[in-house]
Amino acid sequence: MHLHRNRLIAVLLLCSVTTTKAELVWTEKANFGGEARHRAVGFAVGERGYMGLGHYNSIVDILFEDIWEYDPSTNTWAQKADFPGGKMLQCVAFTIGQTAYVGTGRDPMFVEHDEFYAYNPKTNTWTEVAAFEGSNRHGAVAFAINGKGYVVTGSDGVNYKKDCWEYDPLANDWIQKANLPGAGRIAAVGFAIGSYGYVGTGNAFGSTNDFYAYDPVLNTWTAKADVPGPTRQEATGFAMNGKGYIGTGDNYSSGDNYDDFWEYHPDTDTWDSVPEFPGMGRRYMTSFTIKNVGYCGLGTSGTNLKDLWQLKAH
Repeated sequence: MHLHRNRLIAVLLLCSVTTTKAELVWTEKANFGGEARHRAVGFAVGERGYMGLGHYNSIVDILFEDIWEYDPSTNTWAQKADFPGGKMLQCVAFTIGQTAYVGTGRDPMFVEHDEFYAYNPKTNTWTEVAAFEGSNRHGAVAFAINGKGYVVTGSDGVNYKKDCWEYDPLANDWIQKANLPGAGRIAAVGFAIGSYGYVGTGNAFGSTNDFYAYDPVLNTWTAKADVPGPTRQEATGFAMNGKGYIGTGDNYSSGDNYDDFWEYHPDTDTWDSVPEFPGMGRRYMTSFTIKNVGYCGLGTSGTNLKDLWQLKAH
């Protein structure tokens, strides 16, 4: 009798543990090592995160070419080799294996670029790879799936783009893929969850909240549930623990800076609200993920920022 009762209690406890939703907690970390900025680039390789490039507004815009490495085990930043493409803003980055790829962007003369470079953290060196084969652009998004990199959307300085390009590091070549089905846009959000890429929000001559999934095997895009909350551009996004996260940004017309954050569940195509970003509401924040922990920082609210925040499930 007691044995059966104990087994029942054990089963109930197990069910309670497995169905309890993990609590997401924001924690402030060490400030970015360089100057405050926005429109920067971010990526992670292994157990380190990286941020750099970008600019801050002045009488004459000040652009950067520096790259900084964040070590979460010591909560410290260290400057690394400068980006060889020079001072640039609104580049894209993706990681394949132990190599990061950074490219496109706009220089201090307001010229869009197509150059791409591979970064090896072990040797702290950059190597130029095949140039992006779409039009020169800035403000695109990027993600990596199964050993291939993808660059989508952006602006060539005149037109907002919706084309999608796949980079194969083994062939060192780019192949055009199916266009994003929504409007061409800039300042969107992109990330990968498992075997699918996701792109949404952005400025399509007006802020948007549409959201799409890309299947690289079928080379098809599928419209998914809209991102909740107000339409937004210049938001940030990343993936961790099999879910996607989008937050902050601003509205195209009002210029309001947001601090809300949303969690995407790809298995049910649904969104949940998560704790608001505790830092100042902002646009153009930069993100990366290390071992299923998200990190967000930099950006601007009218004042350029250099804080860094961790989002982790507890």
